[in-house]
This record gives sequence, C-alpha cells and structure tokens, in this order.
Amino acid sequence: MAERKRVLLLGGGGGVVGSGVLEELLREYSVISYHRTPLANESGRVTFVPGDLRQLPDRPELFRQLHAVVNVVWYREPGPDGRFAPVADALHRVLGRCVEEGVERFVQISLPPGPPALEAKLPYFTRRRPFERTLLSSGLKVNLLQPSAVFAPRDRLIQVMLALLRRHRYFPLFGSGEYHLAPIWHRDLGLLVAEALAGHLPPVTLAGGPDRMTYRELLGLLARAVGREPHLVRVSPRMGRWAVQAFNAVGWHVLYTYEYDWLLSDTLGFPPPPDLPRPFLRLEEFLQGKGDAPATEGWEGRGASPAS
Repeated sequence: MAERKRVLLLGGGGGVVGSGVLEELLREYSVISYHRTPLANESGRVTFVPGDLRQLPDRPELFRQLHAVVNVVWYREPGPDGRFAPVADALHRVLGRCVEEGVERFVQISLPPGPPALEAKLPYFTRRRPFERTLLSSGLKVNLLQPSAVFAPRDRLIQVMLALLRRHRYFPLFGSGEYHLAPIWHRDLGLLVAEALAGHLPPVTLAGGPDRMTYRELLGLLARAVGREPHLVRVSPRMGRWAVQAFNAVGWHVLYTYEYDWLLSDTLGFPPPPDLPRPFLRLEEFLQGKGDAPATEGWEGRGASPAS
C-alpha cells in the first residue's frame, strides 16, 4: 500500500472548524497536528507536535516531505492591531518556509468578503488579507476557502441560538430579519479541504451550505427544533448595535459588533460549490440528529461568528 501523503494541520482538530477538517483529512492523509496542547479527539489518530505558531518557521524538519499545510488559525475576538500582527507575521514566515522546503500546497480557511468599512479598518481583516494576497502569489498551489456560518455540535452560532431559544420567551429580531445566511456543516467544510488538496477546487472558493435562508427563517427553523415559538421583538439596526456594544462592554460575547454589522450586510447567503462528491448536509437534517450528535441536545456555548 502506498504511504499516505502528510498534511500539517495548523490549529488542531478540536475547534468548530478544525474538528470537521480533521475527520475528513484522516480518510486519506497522514495528519501532523501542530498546536499548543493535546486534544482528546486527536489521541492515537494524528501525530501531535506541541508548539506555538510563532516558533514553527524555525523547525524546518516539520515541513520536509509534507504534501500540504492546512491552516485554521485565526482569532475570532476583535482587538487591536497588536493582537493580530504577530499571527500574521508568523503565517508569512510559515509560508516562506513552505516555499523553501518544497511544500506543494497551502489550504487556508479564509473569510468571505466583509462589508467594505470593516475590510478597510478592522485588524481582523486588514492583517489577514495581505497574507492571503501573498499566499496567492507565492507560487504554491493555493486554496482559500471562504465559509458562511459553520454549524457543528459545539458551534458558536446555531448552538448558542438554540440555548437562548430554550431559555427565553422573547428573542430579538434585528431590523427586518430578511438578510441571509447559508449555514455549512463543519464536515462539509472538511470535505472542501479534501477536495482542495486533491486539486479539484479553484484558488478562491465561497463555501455556503445547501440552504440559503433569511435570519427570520433561521429563527423559525431553530424554534421548531426546540419545540418553542418565541415572541420576536423587533429591534432597529442602530439599537441592536448599541445593545451588542453594551453586552461586549460587560464581557458577554455571544455576538461581536463586527459580526453584527457583517450579518446585517446580507453578504453571507452564497451557494455551495458545484460538482461535489456528496450532497451537503442540510441544517434541518442536522437538527434531526443526522450527521453529528443531535444539535437539539444543546451546548451552552459562547460566541457566534458568521464565518467561524
């Protein structure tokens, strides 16, 4: 039997995105998982290498005989430029090491285009985009995957909304609720990583799920899943943003203001890529217990990101 190709997974297989990517990679690849601490779901299945991303470029032996690097590392929490600059610098140096050691491909879990005002001023975007432009011009085979909202047993959007719908009779409806999402299962995002590694995707791929729905429709679907019909409270976009800012100020980070602005910009409802080897899992099927463990069992999670 031919030896499996080696893939270096940056960020590990324990997060919302990383866990889905890992499960799909293990079908065909030998995975080296590089992050700070061991993860239970990786034990006995991957080669775990402890370390900080900033020190990785100084370990050339890890890059030799690699087929590809898959990166899921980035902060969700907004912050000053000083928070994101070291990560961006480390990724630039990782890319340089990939070129030097002859790594064939680099797959980056990217972000879909955000509202222009955010893209222009928020370090969350302004530090990431230059790296991705450098990546595309590096001479490596490159794939940027740009997912919409990702759902999984421990995701930061659907699971949080389910928990809130169970707890409260009233639920906010920001503005009209007619802006769109296209939720994608984390294992289907992992499938796209595998397709990218096989050379089956273009360099930049928007990754939406099979159902484009409005925020109002999403609330209805989730309410049916928990068996409660909430009373929707209409909140103006401006008042909603002030409320999110106030919650963030006291340490409640279910939704950040940049995520709120992104959601209301109505730019996250794109379709899945065509010609895939299997149909994507629908959110409704996931809520019924298909795919991963039933989402309706719930997780009292924290956070909600349209793209993480």
